Amino acid sequence: MKHTRLIILMAIFGLAFFSSCRKDSALPKTRDITRAFFGDKKNNAVVTVDVEDFKLVGKVPTGHEITYTADRVGSTGKVYAVNRGSDAIDVVDCASVDLVKTIVLPHHPRSAESVNKDLGLVAVTGMDKPMVSIIDMKTDEVVATVGSPQVTFPVSHNHSGSHACGHPFWLDRHHFILPDRGNLKLSTYFIAKSNGEWQTALVNTIDIPSPIHQIIPSKGNYLGEPGYFYATAEGITTEGANNVYPSILELKFTPHEGLQINRSVTLDSGGSPLEDMGLHHGDFHPFEKLVYVGSREGNIFVVNYETMSVQSVIPAGKGIGHVKMIKSKKLAVAINHNDVFVTIIDLATNTKIKDVFVSDRTDLVGQTTIQAHPKYFVSKDGNKFYSFVTAEGQFYELDLNTLEVSRKLDVGGQPAQGSFVPMTIEE
Repeated sequence: MKHTRLIILMAIFGLAFFSSCRKDSALPKTRDITRAFFGDKKNNAVVTVDVEDFKLVGKVPTGHEITYTADRVGSTGKVYAVNRGSDAIDVVDCASVDLVKTIVLPHHPRSAESVNKDLGLVAVTGMDKPMVSIIDMKTDEVVATVGSPQVTFPVSHNHSGSHACGHPFWLDRHHFILPDRGNLKLSTYFIAKSNGEWQTALVNTIDIPSPIHQIIPSKGNYLGEPGYFYATAEGITTEGANNVYPSILELKFTPHEGLQINRSVTLDSGGSPLEDMGLHHGDFHPFEKLVYVGSREGNIFVVNYETMSVQSVIPAGKGIGHVKMIKSKKLAVAINHNDVFVTIIDLATNTKIKDVFVSDRTDLVGQTTIQAHPKYFVSKDGNKFYSFVTAEGQFYELDLNTLEVSRKLDVGGQPAQGSFVPMTIEE
């Protein structure tokens, strides 16, 4: 009897195990990948590259003007294609690589990379007007708009761009900024839901010495006190006697009261004529209370934000605009937008190691954008760096051990700016 029961139990277990194995074998095989989505400003399309397989996935035409960037929309599996010459953002599905919706705006969009994960909102600054539109990233609908409908493009204070606004930025869960480049103003706004509808209110507006390009995002590297933010003020270089050197502004934020300038440091120690200068982006050092900020003439100013002083100046290339900090390697890759090389920096000593050539277009140096704007990508193992050469329509891989370009991929067009999106796909 016991023997019979044992046989029955073994048979039941065997059937269950066999069934489980069949279920497991029926599940689709998946793998993790990374895709680059970049705006092709020449062909008005979004170009997509599979990073690990190093191949072109496809291109999505937008039908709009100056498709400049494709900004990742949090973890929604979408990117927003920003058309700087149209009143429109196009929504691209990252898995299918299809354009699934167009968001109509009351202004040309400048940038849409600032995501409020807590509220599920995206802030979009204006290209032609000093405005900010707030988009619900679940519904892809505009839920609020602030600012002035008066066109101020092209703004001509300096060589750092003609945009009406700088980059969007969330100060906290309920406060965002409007960086008005043309009118030299920085406004703080409050947003919250009331009776089921999003409501905004102007908190305060301050005068700024020169156009603010961005408030520097932490990226996990900021080591200072909470409640303080640091902005890149580009400088004024086209107005004769009223010209102003670029600077870093330390901003104190108080909820419901807004931003005030607390301290500043003028970047006049690089030895270059003011008319050649123009700040772009800043990047926080991962180990020290320093921020690297590039200026158009080719200098990276290393600013101590605790003492608000220039610690040193690192020579780079024309149009130095962004610095990718690579903590695991204690290296930084500086992107020289108007030059043919990137500059590699030792983060332990804050000194230049070498230049790595990524483009052959020496005829364009100092004349136009050769290298792409962010985002940039470093492989999971920390050994490879990826970006685009805008002028040549190429995607490239830089080996962070040999510090040489290891591969290039022709994608065509002029990929200007975008994002790298981690994904899981079926094989």
